Amino acid sequence: AKRNPQGDPFFARTPSNPEEYFLLGLGVGLYWGEGNKKNFSAVRLGNTDPDLMRAFIRFLEKIYSVRKEKFRFGLQIFSDMKPKDALRFWTNALKISSSQFGKVIVTPARGVGNYREKTKHGVLTVYVSNVKLRKLLGNEIEKLRRIR
Repeated sequence: AKRNPQGDPFFARTPSNPEEYFLLGLGVGLYWGEGNKKNFSAVRLGNTDPDLMRAFIRFLEKIYSVRKEKFRFGLQIFSDMKPKDALRFWTNALKISSSQFGKVIVTPARGVGNYREKTKHGVLTVYVSNVKLRKLLGNEIEKLRRIR
């Protein structure tokens, strides 16, 4: 109520076509498998794949009406990567503003390895701080747990 004095900024849509049902299943599945569920006041998902992140953002926008400006992003890179290049990659890939990012976290590189190919642009975390949204997604996961 404090942050949204005009009322609830979003609502959960009931899917009305196969594409929306697919998007709902995909988004809940991504959050269930990859999301941070320990935080009860925000929805967070981290990954290195821009297509996966785009799909999750689309899910939150289409199914839960989350506005683009409500998204925040974190970026973790290794010390042998250039923060500006990684930030530019993600802002272009997701068509988002660099002002939505927190400070880029730089982790020391751990020698030569295959991490460079997997994380050549860093690990992006998208998060939306909203207790109601977090509860709604938790309820969707519980529904899926009961399916056997």
